Amino acid sequence: MTAAADNSRYPLRIGDADEFARARDFLQQAGFDTAALCGALGIARISDVDKVAWDAIKLPDLPARLHWAIALFVRGAAATIAGSREICGEETLAALMALGLLRPAKRDPSLLVSPIWLYPADDLILVSDRRDDPEGEPFAPFDDVVFPAIYDGTLRFLQMLPDVGGGEALDLCGGCGVGALHLARSAKHAVTADVTARSAFFAQFNAALNGAAIESLCGDLYAPVQGRQFDVISAHPPFVPTFGKSMVFRDGGDTGEEITRRTIEGLPTHLRPGGTCVIVCTARDTEDGKFHQRARAWLGQAGAEFDVVLGIEKTRSVEEIVEGLRTRLVAESGEDAPQGLIERLREAGTQRFVHGALFLRRCEGPIATPPLSVRATPAAAAVDFVGLLAWRQRSRHPNFQEWLARSRPALAPKLELTTRQVVRNGRLEPADQVFSVESAFETALRPDAFVIPAVRRFDGRRSVADVFHGARKAGEFPDGFPLEAFSDLVRLMVEQGLLTVDVAD
Repeated sequence: MTAAADNSRYPLRIGDADEFARARDFLQQAGFDTAALCGALGIARISDVDKVAWDAIKLPDLPARLHWAIALFVRGAAATIAGSREICGEETLAALMALGLLRPAKRDPSLLVSPIWLYPADDLILVSDRRDDPEGEPFAPFDDVVFPAIYDGTLRFLQMLPDVGGGEALDLCGGCGVGALHLARSAKHAVTADVTARSAFFAQFNAALNGAAIESLCGDLYAPVQGRQFDVISAHPPFVPTFGKSMVFRDGGDTGEEITRRTIEGLPTHLRPGGTCVIVCTARDTEDGKFHQRARAWLGQAGAEFDVVLGIEKTRSVEEIVEGLRTRLVAESGEDAPQGLIERLREAGTQRFVHGALFLRRCEGPIATPPLSVRATPAAAAVDFVGLLAWRQRSRHPNFQEWLARSRPALAPKLELTTRQVVRNGRLEPADQVFSVESAFETALRPDAFVIPAVRRFDGRRSVADVFHGARKAGEFPDGFPLEAFSDLVRLMVEQGLLTVDVAD
């Protein structure tokens, strides 16, 4: 099913190419971008726009077009038709109104208001549903509200989207279409799919507004792409345990992970060998296993073909998750809802919730590599996980040990070695030494002290074998310490980001 053609329920209209071009050109020429908006509002990030105290803020001296665009589309203020015509020009104003980005106010038709929220994000101009009524009337969001793409969770999701390399990409739970629009920059073809017709319609509109070519579909997860396969599949699924009034953009079933599970279950059918899936989500560690282990199990018999890496950013207890929902739980389900939800999650075997990015790479055949979880930092991005998956693929090669001995590692740019000393026999002596690095993944490795001088010699020019033999000749290694053991240490240090090596060599 394609995006809805009947837009009678929606404030927007899919206009012609000229109308979209006029709107796009006006906003671009006005300088309506993330940097300008953050500078004008005095905020560090676009996600902070929700915290702006508009009644207390005075916009600095700005070009008239930019001031007008921020006032109407971001703040939600009104402007006179005559003043808007002077700023936009007759044809551009007509285009903005024809597309539904502006409409006459109901109380005073001489004023214009915007029925949607329009803002810059990810070098795009996007529209989604407003959070209030443009004329101050009582407001209740649609059950299928199109969620905005400026909040930290969505921006983090975009940071995790890999380069498609000219292949085909599918973004599930697509919302306003921002994921597919991001993927389209490196894809031959990008598809966004969402269970609600409203989201599919907004995604189609956003593609046209940005002059981008994506396919916007409506249906339940993979239903609208039956029989098709992709090189990249992404999803930022809803993860709140369902309670009270259902909100499609928010609710993820009894335990919050139903959509995540179904997304993973569909990968054997829809992800090509060599393809990558990335899901930014909150899910559970349970009595049956950690989330990354359960994720591979959800793949069924095909699970043996998938390399699974989870980058954990946050962990929360059941009580912490429910406490965060308390206000809405009480409002929508009654005063006993928080305790009831805790009991439901405990009965389902929930031990804790983890939040982060799950990467699943489909290999050409079965692999023995177990699923891996790492602690991801705010600096982690798609390129870091892709690099880790490439390293794990290289480590599965039959001649890996020989290749590793020939490889030429280098110290990671921000590698640190910390020595802790304690008093022994009246003197300070080293107690332990820890390698750590400020990078995409949190890492702390305590090696045997005798290997540290050898590790220091890695400079990208010396091979592992050369360093090993040099250290053994210098008497730094104990008798019986083999090259294989030293190589295993190097492998671990590369996997943890302490050393770097070119896997393509």
